[in-house]
Amino acid sequence: MAQQNFHVRTALMPLCYKDFRCLAAACRDNCCGGWEIAFNKKDYLRIKRAAKSEELAKILSDGMSRIRDSALGDFYAHFKVGPGGICAFQTEEGLCRLQLECGEETLPQVCRSYPRKSYYTSAAKELSLSPSCEGVLGLLWDLPQGIDFWEEPLPKQEWRAVQVPPRLARFADIRSFCIDVMQERSLPLSRRFLLLGFLFQRLKEFDWAIEGVVDEWLAWGESQLRDPAIASALESMPRDRVAFLTVNIRVLLELYEKTTADAKEVYRSLFSALSAEENWEKEDDLGQFSMDTNRYQVLENRLEELLGHSDYFFENLMVMTAFYKTFPNPAGPEELWKSYAAMCGLYSFYWFAAVLGCHKETSRERLFQVAGTVSRDVLHNTTRLDWLADVVLNNCGTMEKIAVLLGG
Repeated sequence: MAQQNFHVRTALMPLCYKDFRCLAAACRDNCCGGWEIAFNKKDYLRIKRAAKSEELAKILSDGMSRIRDSALGDFYAHFKVGPGGICAFQTEEGLCRLQLECGEETLPQVCRSYPRKSYYTSAAKELSLSPSCEGVLGLLWDLPQGIDFWEEPLPKQEWRAVQVPPRLARFADIRSFCIDVMQERSLPLSRRFLLLGFLFQRLKEFDWAIEGVVDEWLAWGESQLRDPAIASALESMPRDRVAFLTVNIRVLLELYEKTTADAKEVYRSLFSALSAEENWEKEDDLGQFSMDTNRYQVLENRLEELLGHSDYFFENLMVMTAFYKTFPNPAGPEELWKSYAAMCGLYSFYWFAAVLGCHKETSRERLFQVAGTVSRDVLHNTTRLDWLADVVLNNCGTMEKIAVLLGG
């Protein structure tokens, strides 16, 4: 099938993109640990050649090594991690020795750019921020009116010609409408996601080769969004607290068993918040886990009080996540629905984890720690995000079950 050409000459970003500032030593959940920091040969050689003190040279000798696994593609080297999964270059103050001594330009690209991300779509060069960063979560907290987006011309040297299959040619229009739905505050956030599912059910059945089909779907979607009868129907969809908790406990167990030491402590505290038994963990084996649903309700009330009984923070979190992950994926009917399933699973688990996080401490800082930990383990792990989508697809095969996953 013939590709379509797009000449990208603009940048698109959340309006808050340029407001981001690293919290540096003030960050409570430093990004220099908890995951693999790998980079290419160019970054590796720049670090090796930089002038440095004997002390830093010794740390470099022990703390950076080549990657011999060809399956990792362009990754040529990585920073080793020490006790607790922390990068060998991190100081006691949470700063980077390599940057302090050699300058920011010496850092690998991944360290210089995080939590920023840039990529080309048929619409624009898109500049995004990852919600795995405490500083980004702080920006989202400070936007009660929601996230606006800004488009500006690109310097000529950044212009690109982008080729995409015909089904992706209308990505920008579809994604823009999805964000409109996610920011439609006449509906609770969980119902907005449910409405997206009904809209996608129709979209994935269309033959996109027919001219005007996407425009027809967009117009129909707008009419559904404003229809009071639709809002009433969405609100009447079923809820099942036990089923909601069961799916999310399965996700929590997966993360708990396959994460770093620091993240494991966060997830362990979430299990403790929900367990009906004090001795729920026996030699790292959950065994038969008993839920205390009454306790969950108490903790959910605490979270809603913290949020001021408003959806805006989670709305901003999910809009930023959708933009960061180029949601939805309209490459085909299956891809479209799987990207929707992944987003539903993420929203559901973010909420579930945030509620349980209130058991230890009900504060903005604790909320950021939990949301950031989940983001690192899921958003930055494609295999795990695919697994989450499969969990939703296998356990929530109908819109009624998706309603339970979204609304608890």
